[in-house]
Amino acid sequence: MLKINNLNSGYGKLQVLYDLSIEIPEKEITVVVGPNGAGKTTLLCSIMGITNVFSGEVLFNGDSLKNLPTYLLARKGISYVPQMGNVFADLSVRDNLQMAGYLLPVAEARKKAQEMTEIFPVLKRFIDRKAATLSGGERRMLAIAMGLMKNPKLMLLDELSTDLAPIIAEKVILEVARLRDELGITILMVEQLAKRALEIGDKAYLLVSGGVKFAGEARDLLSEPELCSLYLGIKKPAAAQIVPLTEGSR
Repeated sequence: MLKINNLNSGYGKLQVLYDLSIEIPEKEITVVVGPNGAGKTTLLCSIMGITNVFSGEVLFNGDSLKNLPTYLLARKGISYVPQMGNVFADLSVRDNLQMAGYLLPVAEARKKAQEMTEIFPVLKRFIDRKAATLSGGERRMLAIAMGLMKNPKLMLLDELSTDLAPIIAEKVILEVARLRDELGITILMVEQLAKRALEIGDKAYLLVSGGVKFAGEARDLLSEPELCSLYLGIKKPAAAQIVPLTEGSR
């Protein structure tokens, strides 16, 4: 579905990604992980045309995305949920959803917003409340729902678990898995909770210093203890120690 070939990109004259090539299969979750500053968010921004692309190509179903404005990317079926600034705090949940459906006719946007409250029941309870009053997890659910308003084929998700309590982050990540399993949406997911994301993911890329250090099945990356420990902070469980009984304790 999405194919990136030999991408070199960055901000201004600062290059962040170097000769990066990845492929995103249809109806799967592809997880991008790596240490801070590896270029994970820059990858998503390069797909969306927010960075400077010095060379290389980004193809969606065989068509180049080069120089396409955001609204045309949305029409092609690409939805981007950024890490920050992903909801309108002063608008109600209902208005946020309808704003996200700006490409749809008004009646269809209203119908789609209603569908989102069925997919995310928590939003139904707060439909007329301002987004600013929602909890962090509820705001993430709203941001995902807003991304779905555009009927996407591909969703780009940037670190949705940031600043969330572990139990809430777990709920958000499970919702991402549900988008694939129940709605058949293709997902490119950048995530700081690397272990949990890799557990639900299909494919994985480990980025280090703007390049690909690992590419393959998500479960295979979890089976690389050195990479997980060095770059992701995932420690291998310590082996249980068997302490022999002393003569007096038998």
